[in-house]
Amino acid sequence: MTHTQQTLRGNLMRAVQFESFGGPSVLTVADVPAPEPGPGQITLDVTHAGVNFAEVMFRRGQFPVELPHFPGLEAVGTVRATGDGVTGFRTGDRVAALTLGGGGNAEVVAASAEHAVRLDGPLAALDSALAAGALCNVTTAIGVLTSAGRLAEGESVVVLAAAGGVGTAAAQLARTLGAATVIGVTSSPAKAEYARGFGYDSVVTYEDLEREVAERTGGAGVDLVLDSVGGAFRSSVTALLAPFGRHVIFGNAAAEDVTFEGNHPWYTSTSLAGYNLGGVAGRAPHLLRAHLEQALSKVADGTVRVDVRRLPLKDVAHAHELLETRASTGKYVLDVRA
Repeated sequence: MTHTQQTLRGNLMRAVQFESFGGPSVLTVADVPAPEPGPGQITLDVTHAGVNFAEVMFRRGQFPVELPHFPGLEAVGTVRATGDGVTGFRTGDRVAALTLGGGGNAEVVAASAEHAVRLDGPLAALDSALAAGALCNVTTAIGVLTSAGRLAEGESVVVLAAAGGVGTAAAQLARTLGAATVIGVTSSPAKAEYARGFGYDSVVTYEDLEREVAERTGGAGVDLVLDSVGGAFRSSVTALLAPFGRHVIFGNAAAEDVTFEGNHPWYTSTSLAGYNLGGVAGRAPHLLRAHLEQALSKVADGTVRVDVRRLPLKDVAHAHELLETRASTGKYVLDVRA
């Protein structure tokens, strides 16, 4: 009998949770009842689950979530059960799912069937850890570059947090979309060196960004900035935009927002846009589904390389610590079976 089977005896499972907001130490792995699928849902026996910076923000209390909270926005495993109204999935199907209600860092999770993709056909050979690592990051990279950023062939792009999961995917995807220049920005020379392996023309630290943009664009400015960092850099990068440039915000790692005057886009002939995975799921589910399927396909066919760092479920707090201290590169994926 496997560890998972033993743990799930009596309908209990191991799940990551936190009962109060705070640092990584508030995360625990507890035995809790396994969920049942509601209408339109499936449940998965999870093998691999991704860890995202959004979960760090939930844990810190930046977004209102009920306590106790069970983190985890992406999971890969096999279908355990299907709820009322679900078609296209059978027990035992291998599936990758966005678990946007949380709970993905567990042995069993309930997910909307609308946000799940069977790993069969061209996706059958896709490694489960890679699939888990692609769900949020590569889907978000596609969304910020296309729907929010409207990247056109021949344009220039700046990606903040270039060494992270979204940043490394965005660099590779920008190339496939015809970007002429892709500049990455990181917090340290070591992370810059790592990020250079993902298709950037150059990767610099934040202190050198203004000079790099001027040199790479001949002083014209950059067409698109992808910003998940926030804080002081959110204010400064807007000055780097070319006329009709777009500043796309999709995170706030610094936990420090800034204020823009309503006249700012008018005065500067630039645009401010946003992308939120959960918001798109709620308001444009068919678009999210298309981006999700495209993300998995791009990883499966080798267009996008995902650098996965595998950790056992019990080390989830360490993954959060690395993300929060900005010491991380690539994507952390939990092996739920370990």
